[in-house]
Amino acid sequence: MFTKKWLAPATIAATMTLSAIPALSLQAEAKNPTVQKVDYKTPLQATETYNYFITQQPNLYNVDTVIAFARSNYPVAKNYYDNYYKLVEKEAMETKGAFASLTAGAFAKQIIAVSAMGKDPRNVAGYNLIDTLGDKMLVEKNKNSTGVSNYIYAIIALESKSYNYSDSDKYAAVSHKSLVDHLASTQFDNGGFSWDSKSANGVSEDMTAMALIALANYTADAQIKASVRDGFDYIQTKLTKDAGYAPWGGNSADSQAQVIFALTENGWNPKTASDFIKPQGNWAISNILLNFDKNTGGFFVKPGDHEPNNYTTYSGFAGLVAYDRYATERATFFDTSDATTTNLKFDTVAPKTVKMAAVTNTAKTVTGIAEPYAQATIYIASKKVATLTANATGKFTYTLPTSLNAKESVKVYITDLAGNKSKAFSYTVIDKLTPATPKASTVKAGATSVKGTATKGLKVYAKIASKTYSATASKTTGKFTIKVPKQKASTKITLYTKLGNYTSKKVVVTVKK
Repeated sequence: MFTKKWLAPATIAATMTLSAIPALSLQAEAKNPTVQKVDYKTPLQATETYNYFITQQPNLYNVDTVIAFARSNYPVAKNYYDNYYKLVEKEAMETKGAFASLTAGAFAKQIIAVSAMGKDPRNVAGYNLIDTLGDKMLVEKNKNSTGVSNYIYAIIALESKSYNYSDSDKYAAVSHKSLVDHLASTQFDNGGFSWDSKSANGVSEDMTAMALIALANYTADAQIKASVRDGFDYIQTKLTKDAGYAPWGGNSADSQAQVIFALTENGWNPKTASDFIKPQGNWAISNILLNFDKNTGGFFVKPGDHEPNNYTTYSGFAGLVAYDRYATERATFFDTSDATTTNLKFDTVAPKTVKMAAVTNTAKTVTGIAEPYAQATIYIASKKVATLTANATGKFTYTLPTSLNAKESVKVYITDLAGNKSKAFSYTVIDKLTPATPKASTVKAGATSVKGTATKGLKVYAKIASKTYSATASKTTGKFTIKVPKQKASTKITLYTKLGNYTSKKVVVTVKK
């Protein structure tokens, strides 16, 4: 298999800049396609929360997730983006702007992240990251690198907000035109792209989709348009009956996410792009949700797995964000022209409610429902006993080593994922063990029994002077009759019941004349 040879016409130089106009739609879309109706909003919200849970304090290698949060506008801690930006600044200062530990592709993602946060990558701690990307791509070009992903992400980064080098002559060899020329030339005859321009075995739907993202803004040129069309034709040949992809033998959310990126960046609606909808109504979003784990909010590498995978979880998250942005008519995922610092959302409000199960002295646990993945800190009698992490539904459970005491104080504090801590939610342990106070009928002089009602099935005691008499209350009615000696007027009879070590409130009955 040979790669296609594509030579850009001279006129294409004028088209090799980011266009504010959405990419041309390359496919005749069905007007009323039959697709499965799916609720993607609920899984999107759940996976946003789960992704935040696993990357609350991101490092430079969490760049993909940071981009996704910025593009989803999920409310994060007020210092989330500032802290990440400081990491980029620190790396810039320590390496004098070289970012030597990052490949060109990985570095390009930092540019996208900075841009998505509404910052200017042309001035990060005094360094121009666009020029640094140019330097890295010059190295790639000079060593005749056969890697493709560096070119893909370099183009995406430059186009994310129409960035240009400060010195067009110095970086002429890696200009927009040159990078696009090179990427287009690595396409294979079957329409696919590989991770290595010399390796036909590396051709995949993932790499092809990534290349189509990078080429999306250049379809005004007929040859690029044809190249993109061929790329989508190749991807379509890999489509399964579930409208997905199975490069490793199971439905891949990672592959589907890249295709969703490619479709939306090229102006295609995944819901109406007929070539990517199967007769049964399966389509991109119904397919990617096959890998969704409703118990956590994560995504499985393939359906049926027992644990979600962090990278696939990011893929599912980003794929849904990309579709949501398209469906709500916002700028596409990688088009950060709309990104400003003021558009970012932050969670600065402490939790105001928690739903607690009854706190009793018969309970074996302290259980409640707060925000998903929030932390619950529990105090019993002013002593901290546990800090727990709620699950995806917000439920947390602390198993008590011993029973709580009646009227004991229990306090719960909830800290959400953004670090906002609630005020104390205070509870007094409800007494479920102390029996109810028995009720006695009137006792008259000469009586030889004391009658009344008490807790069903419990023994009732009547203390007269130094002697105690008893009887068991009916298990069905609660009525009791305690036989006692013949009573004299004004005698005091003390009644009470017991359940284990718990004694009811005592009631004193005076014998009447």
